Amino acid sequence: MMYSTQPNSTETPAPSLALSGNNGYEIQGDRVIITASEIANNRDAGNISGTLSIELWALNQPYQGGDFSGIAMAGTQIGEMLGQHYLADCRYDLSFNEPAAGTWYFTLMLREWTGSGYVTRDYVNFAQPYVVNKKPAVVQSKADNVINVTFPGMENAPTPAVRQEEPVLKPIAKEPAVAKPAGKGKAGKKSAKDNKAVSLNQASVHDLAALKGMSMKLAESIVASRPFTSVEEILHIKGMGPKLLDKLHKFIKL
Repeated sequence: MMYSTQPNSTETPAPSLALSGNNGYEIQGDRVIITASEIANNRDAGNISGTLSIELWALNQPYQGGDFSGIAMAGTQIGEMLGQHYLADCRYDLSFNEPAAGTWYFTLMLREWTGSGYVTRDYVNFAQPYVVNKKPAVVQSKADNVINVTFPGMENAPTPAVRQEEPVLKPIAKEPAVAKPAGKGKAGKKSAKDNKAVSLNQASVHDLAALKGMSMKLAESIVASRPFTSVEEILHIKGMGPKLLDKLHKFIKL
């Protein structure tokens, strides 16, 4: 699937950091190719931007600026940019995180690191909705080699429950409450006995705060700074130092 459109700016007449010309995306399996005719810093010469990030988001409705919630499908940092400079004919081949079943509106965002988190400086809405259909669950019985296929809406189907993946919410919006699993004794921080690493880009605030040494405030800051392209990027977040990251390294992943 390939789609392109003209920019829809957040400022008038032009944002200080802008996506110009034709912008588009092309999905190729588990990859997506993002293209932008021009990414420009229109600020005064010598006015260096913060670290810039180009990101493709799936939203429940077309983006109109301000706070939003959705799923980060792809993104990459493109570094800082001097005022009155630009990048031309940009092309980024990135991993694609397809959203859950539903109807989504794709938005390409140019975001800037401000020291406390990323802020959207310009964006492009793609008018064509992206529809993800529910996939049938397939269960094969080893005893009689019978394959049962269950489609959405079928009742009394002889298949086990299929776990529905919870969408990743952009942390600018309120994080949904997540119930903690029941366990024996007191609930505590994750220790070396826990083998499953927590995803920095997808875990909830509560899952991150459950890590040993991780405060709730630091977990909220991590969620607010998504997405990350490397684990080491969280060192930019206030309260996260090299020693703490070294302790957490075995329990976290992208």
